[in-house]
Amino acid sequence: MSGPTLSVLMPNYNHAKYLATAIEGVLNQTRAPDEFLILDDASTDDSLDIITSYAERYPVIRVLRNTTNAGVVGAHRRLFEEARSRYVCTAPADDAHLPQYYEHGMRMAAEHPQAGIIFGKIRVIDERGRELGELGVRRWQKPLYATPQQFLNEYLEVEAASHSLCGATMYRRDAFREVDWYRPELGSWSDTFAARAIGLKYGAGYMAEVVYLWRRLTSSYSGKSRANPRHTLDIIARAARLMRSPEFRDRFPESHVRRWERQYLRLTMWNAWQGEGFGFRPKQASFWLRSLRRLPKLPGALALALYRPRLDADNNT
Repeated sequence: MSGPTLSVLMPNYNHAKYLATAIEGVLNQTRAPDEFLILDDASTDDSLDIITSYAERYPVIRVLRNTTNAGVVGAHRRLFEEARSRYVCTAPADDAHLPQYYEHGMRMAAEHPQAGIIFGKIRVIDERGRELGELGVRRWQKPLYATPQQFLNEYLEVEAASHSLCGATMYRRDAFREVDWYRPELGSWSDTFAARAIGLKYGAGYMAEVVYLWRRLTSSYSGKSRANPRHTLDIIARAARLMRSPEFRDRFPESHVRRWERQYLRLTMWNAWQGEGFGFRPKQASFWLRSLRRLPKLPGALALALYRPRLDADNNT
């Protein structure tokens, strides 16, 4: 196959319920991946049987297995090291890629080889598959290549501090390796940090179309992180320290880092008051009624402004 190559990487831990749908979402693309790596991270359900049954029928699949659980970031790092293509993208076992994602992404990669990442929009669904909304870059309504300065000014400086489209992101592997893949100390924000650091050096290709279905689960890795505001503040502090480090300060302007920190703190306090998942519920009570019901949580949310974040990484990140 001519043109840029793509490795699709799927870590799995006990997601047998969604696994077949996720695997078929990769196999039914209009442009097949050049390799499809599935890592079972020591699941205790029947995930491995499902993975093996597909691998026996589709030679593009390469199966990896951890005998002990490495955790989300650890599993991803192993997959990034194992991949052989110029571009990599992750395919979580509980989500799904839409059929033209790889075709359109690799077309954009061929047109803009300087781009460090290629990404698109996300459709958010709940556990039952009901649509909750879409995420994208509001200022970009058409496909484009954004220079590093555009990536900063028209995306990072405009969208919410927590904004992430990493589920719908392809990484140029050499640029990805430069930032050391996913940083364990950043936990659930490790993918977002990597994408931002890459985009601020190499720019980004944006597809301006929905390419990914994100199943928003409170039990997921990111869901558990969002539900723990102090853990979120720990990650914000670690990310800001990394942005200011000699390794990355030429990519992240200090004015942007300060603004990002302030905004993310306010957002975390707001979510601690209004509850995890605010803004992604099919039906909600009025703002005032909801706020009145959650009034007992307000002092705890305000107290987050006094919290001193832990800069040492948790063992389970």
